[in-house]
Amino acid sequence: MVRRVVVAFAFFVSIGSTARAQNVEIDPLQCWWRTSAGAVRVGEPFTVVLTCAVLETDVATVVVDQSRLEPSVVQFAPFEVLGGSHGADLRTDQRRFFQYVYRLRLIAENLFGKDVSLPETKLSYRVQTKVSDRAAALQGRDQVYLLPPQSVRVMSLVPADATDIRDTSGETFSDLDQRAFRANLFTTIGGVLFVLAGLMALVALVRFARRYRKTATVTDRLIGDGTVMRGVGRELAAVGRERDRGGWTPDLAGRALAALRIGGTYLLGRPVSLLPANRLSAEGEDVPEAGRLILKAGWPRGRRIAVSGAVTPQSIGRELALGAAKDRRAELLESLARALTTFTIAHFGREGALDDAALDESLATAKKVLGRVKLEHLWIMKRLAAWRAGSALDTRAWSR
Repeated sequence: MVRRVVVAFAFFVSIGSTARAQNVEIDPLQCWWRTSAGAVRVGEPFTVVLTCAVLETDVATVVVDQSRLEPSVVQFAPFEVLGGSHGADLRTDQRRFFQYVYRLRLIAENLFGKDVSLPETKLSYRVQTKVSDRAAALQGRDQVYLLPPQSVRVMSLVPADATDIRDTSGETFSDLDQRAFRANLFTTIGGVLFVLAGLMALVALVRFARRYRKTATVTDRLIGDGTVMRGVGRELAAVGRERDRGGWTPDLAGRALAALRIGGTYLLGRPVSLLPANRLSAEGEDVPEAGRLILKAGWPRGRRIAVSGAVTPQSIGRELALGAAKDRRAELLESLARALTTFTIAHFGREGALDDAALDESLATAKKVLGRVKLEHLWIMKRLAAWRAGSALDTRAWSR
């Protein structure tokens, strides 16, 4: 007895759940017509579009019998169906939209000046509901939906039951799909063209930079002039400290000579020699190279660069013979030539031939040369020198 009561209670609960599931607040099916023209002539083709919205949720689904709506089957007397199409369905969270497009024409000859309605059309549908995810869908009873009436005026502006004198748009779901496809195609083509334009602009910029940039030599890429001058200053300072501790030696004079040649080369406006230095001692320290100054440039580890100058007392003499140097610069060049001679004799001569006073004076000359080079390499001094050179060229051009 108790078992029968439990079974009966479960049956009534399932019936109540089914009833609640079928109680949908929105209409399960809605349809509407749209015509391409409000008034037509007899025998004139026009378009009629049928659009329906069907309920589709996780709980309830409306199944419509669409077989009677196919263009090859449907009949709209007294209109003749010339053809039609069925576009792709569209879906939202709770609705599925389907659409049929029909091409019709009026074949009767006694309807001039009258409103001709489409024949009454009925759609069969049923509602499927789900009590739970695992349970099978419950099939509802077959129901009938009557399509709304639609009239067309024969050779008149609008039919009598029209609510607006303006004809509605003739766009269908198929037209929307075609427009979306064309939009995506044009977007893809535009992206490809944009990338090609960027590549062409990049190539043009590279060619422009190659045409107008200054030709860079290998030495310009190894180390900068400022770094070289700072290295020469540190080397001269180190030579001065070594001289104060133990006096002059041929090796110390050779170090001062290498630094002085670099500074003199800059003073004459000539390029210094820059080469990679790869020689290291067993302890990982720089191995001194005769006539060269080892400097480090770059970040973070730095590259070892061997810097040397090619200025000699003979080259300074040729510079003085040209007569282009002014009094103060000529005096400095003469002091530079004497200092180079002193350091050369001290480095390559016998150890007993060292003249401390002359070497001290030559070291002071080397520091003076370095100071002059640093002054001439200031930004404002370079601009002033370029302006003077341009003015001199203009003067010579006008004098001729």
